[in-house]
Amino acid sequence: RKNFLEYGALVLCIFGFTLLCMMVFVSLFGESARELSSFFVLGKKGISLAVMGEFLLLSVVIVLLQALFFTDRWIRKMPVLGRTVLMVLSVLVVMSVFIILFVWFPVRMWQPWVMFLLCFLLCFGGSVTVSVWKTRLENKKLQEGLKRLKQEKEIKENQTGKPLAGKQK
Repeated sequence: RKNFLEYGALVLCIFGFTLLCMMVFVSLFGESARELSSFFVLGKKGISLAVMGEFLLLSVVIVLLQALFFTDRWIRKMPVLGRTVLMVLSVLVVMSVFIILFVWFPVRMWQPWVMFLLCFLLCFGGSVTVSVWKTRLENKKLQEGLKRLKQEKEIKENQTGKPLAGKQK
């Protein structure tokens, strides 16, 4: 079970990553999109406090969705793939609501929606890649640890001449 500080750390991690992405977008498109979006109201000078607050709120909502979909307390029998799909769809819906509610870009223009979906898919693909890489590293460490434990157990058995408790021949 995660505690409040772990959830807070996750919120700040998501918030920091989104602000980093926003810094890139503001530096690339800030001046040309100044009139089109609340993101770019300051042009290349930065991100407004209002937008940063909205991103912080979005980060909190994403962490709450993650807790909902990936904590066995709420959804017990759904496979991980189903939970992941529902989580991604939920985040897309929430982000769409934020886009409309906070006028992050013109809702009636198709180009910003395409850019949003491309950025979302790029970030999602990146996070999946990092997660798979992290899982493989953790599995490798666990396998090495298990191998080391087995070797230590065999060494102790050889020294005593008796099988250790729990091992049957």
